Amino acid sequence: MEKITIGILCVCLAGAGSTHIFDNIYFGLFPYQFAPKWINVYWSLLGLLDFFSVFLLLKYRNLGLLFVLIIMVSNVGINSFSLYSLKVISSSIPLQAQTFFLGVVIGVTPWLWKSKNQGSFKHVI
Repeated sequence: MEKITIGILCVCLAGAGSTHIFDNIYFGLFPYQFAPKWINVYWSLLGLLDFFSVFLLLKYRNLGLLFVLIIMVSNVGINSFSLYSLKVISSSIPLQAQTFFLGVVIGVTPWLWKSKNQGSFKHVI
């Protein structure tokens, strides 16, 4: 069941990464001109970051889980700021999906975490 869960996480991340890579190829480097430059750079880099997180999940599970958590927390935070404060995003549906995925990642991380001591997340902290 762990491998299936990691596979699902990887498929979701690869799908999201593919979207950003497509945008960079089709619309050019840093295609999100409607957003501030730092957000444009972040969104453009997500294509590479998402695929790198897939690699980490498959090769170094714990590091991959931490990396995915960092990506998703920053992504939901930046996209919330972009939607609610800057109003440069017109739909909340992608943000809702990202928030759901963040919740899934938070939920499965303790279960998927591999400790060298007891196989339990609580012994690492």
